[in-house]
Amino acid sequence: MTLANFTYSHTIGLASFEGRGFMNPVDMRFDSRRMLYVLSRSNAQNKDVRVSVTTLDADYQFEFGRWGTEPGKLTMPTALAIDGDDRVYVSDEHMNNVSVFDRDGKFILRWGEQGTGRGELNRPSGLAFDSEGNLHVVDHLNARVQKFTPDGQFLSSFGEPGAGTGQFSYPWGIAIDAADNIWVADWRNDRIQRFDRSGSFVAAHGRTGSKPGEFRRPAGIAVDERGDVYVADWENDRVQVFSPAMKHLETLWGDATLSKWCEEFLAVNPEQRDQRLASGIPGHEEKLMWRPSAVCTTRDGLVLIADSCRHRIQIYQRVLAPVPA
Repeated sequence: MTLANFTYSHTIGLASFEGRGFMNPVDMRFDSRRMLYVLSRSNAQNKDVRVSVTTLDADYQFEFGRWGTEPGKLTMPTALAIDGDDRVYVSDEHMNNVSVFDRDGKFILRWGEQGTGRGELNRPSGLAFDSEGNLHVVDHLNARVQKFTPDGQFLSSFGEPGAGTGQFSYPWGIAIDAADNIWVADWRNDRIQRFDRSGSFVAAHGRTGSKPGEFRRPAGIAVDERGDVYVADWENDRVQVFSPAMKHLETLWGDATLSKWCEEFLAVNPEQRDQRLASGIPGHEEKLMWRPSAVCTTRDGLVLIADSCRHRIQIYQRVLAPVPA
C-alpha cells in the first residue's frame, strides 16, 4: 500500500502579451518530444490568445494561433489536446469550432459550426482523446459531450441540461482514463461525473462547498497512470487529488517560486524589481493558486497546473512513499 505525496518542482510563466510568457493560461499538454504546449485564453480587451511552446526547463520555442477569425487563428480558446501524431487540437467557444495544427504550429484544418443538432457546437470547451483516437468535445452550452473522428465527423453524444444523474449544467473539463471511462467536470453543478466508454452514467462525486471532496466550480480534470483523479477546483483556488474511487488523498494549494523567465526579467529591469519589493507583493499569497483551470499529468509523475490568473504553470513531482506502520 502506498500514500500519495507531492513535492513542488518549479514554475514556468510570466505575464506577457507575446513571446516568453502567458496571458491567462487555461490548458497545457506535452507532445511526444516532451515539448510543452500552453494555451493562453487572454481576454476580450487584450486579445493575446496563443499557444506557446516551451521545454519543461522553460526554454521558449515559438507560438502560434494568435487572435483572429481566419483559418489558423483563435479568438476565445478554451482547451487543447494532442493526438498520437502530435497534432494539436484547440477548441474555440466564440467560433464554435476546433482548429487543428501540426506540432510546429502549422494550420491543418478546422471544423465545427454553431447549433444544437448532432455534430453542432455551442461554446465547446474541454477536449480529450480516447484509446481509439476519437476526440471527445465538451459541448458547454448544449450540456453534452460529443464524440468525433479527428477530422470532425460526428460519432455519438450523451448528456442533457439539468442537475440529475447524467445531466450537466455548464460542463467544462474532461478526462478519459486508461479504461476509456469518461470523467466530466460538471461546473455549475459543483461535481464530477463519470461515464463508461459508451457514455452511460456510472457515478457522480462531490457537492457544493470547500471541504475535502467538495467543489466550487470545478474546471479541469485529469486522470493519471495509476487511475488517481485530479480536479482543478477553480473557485476554491486549489487542486484536489482523489483515488480511483474518489477518496480524497491530498489538496494542492500552490507553492510557486519565481519562474526562470521572471527572474531574468527582474535582473535586467532593476526598477521593476525594486517597485515589486516596495509594494510588498512577495509574500505568502504569491505562491498560492488563483483560479486554477486545468491539470496535466505525465507517466513519470509530473503534475502541471494551469494557474490561470497568475499567468503561470505550477509543476509538482509525485512521490510514492510507504505508509507508516
